[in-house]
Amino acid sequence: MCHPARVAAALALASFVLYNANVREISSQDTIPNRVLPYELIRHGRLDLDRLFRDWPTTAPLPFWIQHVGAHYRSSYPLAPALLAIPVYAPPVLLGAGDSWVVLNALSKLASSLLTALSVAFVYLAARDLSRREGVGESAALVTAAVYALATPTWAVASQGLWGHAPAQLGLAVCLWALLRPGPSRAGLLLAGLAAGVMVASRPSAGLVAMVIAGYAVLSCGRAGLLCGGALGAVLAIVAAHNLAVFGSLQGGYSELHRTHAEHHGVASAWGGSIGAGLAGVLVSPSRGLFIYAPVLLFPAAGLAAWLVRRRGGVLMCAALAAAVGIATIAPFSVWWGGHSFGPRLLADVLPAMVLGLVPIWPMIRRRALVRGLFALAFAVSVLVEVVGAFYFPSPRAVDWDTSPQDVDFAHERLWDWRDSQLLRLVRNGPARPGFRTAP
Repeated sequence: MCHPARVAAALALASFVLYNANVREISSQDTIPNRVLPYELIRHGRLDLDRLFRDWPTTAPLPFWIQHVGAHYRSSYPLAPALLAIPVYAPPVLLGAGDSWVVLNALSKLASSLLTALSVAFVYLAARDLSRREGVGESAALVTAAVYALATPTWAVASQGLWGHAPAQLGLAVCLWALLRPGPSRAGLLLAGLAAGVMVASRPSAGLVAMVIAGYAVLSCGRAGLLCGGALGAVLAIVAAHNLAVFGSLQGGYSELHRTHAEHHGVASAWGGSIGAGLAGVLVSPSRGLFIYAPVLLFPAAGLAAWLVRRRGGVLMCAALAAAVGIATIAPFSVWWGGHSFGPRLLADVLPAMVLGLVPIWPMIRRRALVRGLFALAFAVSVLVEVVGAFYFPSPRAVDWDTSPQDVDFAHERLWDWRDSQLLRLVRNGPARPGFRTAP
């Protein structure tokens, strides 16, 4: 194994161990289908949740995360995260592991943490190739990987539960690495397209990000770049065919799910929010702002902005546009705070692109003592925030910030309360107990 591969493997292994150090799974009801479906497919050959709802009263309302479509109960969310988790579930399930919630929650945590740890490896490899191009040394790649793995919602959000964030991050990281390879080769372009497809299949909101990547591949590689767009299109065609066949809509389960936002989140529609208010919320809200929860990201954000201002092209331009488009996609989303979750969960998907902005400004950070000190301080604060997310969130429901004194899904003004922010409340409430839940 060559040196970069050894370092990447070591980073992935260290990240995987760290992400499981809290010995519990952290997610929400959104992930229940993804936690159950791998077991159902391996053990019973099913991609529905009929067994889970076989005794459900026909007149009782269903949870938002499930839909009764035709003769079956289907997940409201994409299937890709559950399918990607199968290799983790398969050995214990085939060896007789039961379908208790303790087992399912533990396996889903292992799956999400593994996918996230793999994304750390590819972020390092992408940053290393970029560092070589820019002539800034491998230390820039190591620092970039450390920031991504330890000081962003990659740790406290993506690695902790089987949402679509971990596979979306892995898909984006693989895309950027493949495009940074010398050439890139036809195989690299094909891999980039497939990885972009996995990203969108896991998180449909990343669709515009995938278009940026495919567009860059075509513009920079000419006809060969069509391999990237073709591979992306093939994956999306499979997803669209499934959605139409099962739900009768290209949006899949989201078509019905978005109609429930008034009931569950107190908003009129899914995309009726103010772009300005949403952008401010996802970036600087005291309880959801990306730069509040990860102030170290101000540095790579500045690096990407400077790159665009100087009109420098290349993959870093693609990464900058992908990050900007990803953030701009979430801004008009009416539920930009992501429901009951820790920090800026919905922006986790763009982090592999965003952190690469650290590479071109790393020499400046190293040279200037003041900037170096500010970076170290921002990194330390960001890591401490992730520790709070991994070891303190969520608090018991009676005192949890998301639900008390009012449910934040309806009392939206609480998202801007600096005196009683989510972070302050979590620290006051203290650490959560380790152990996997015995219920969904």
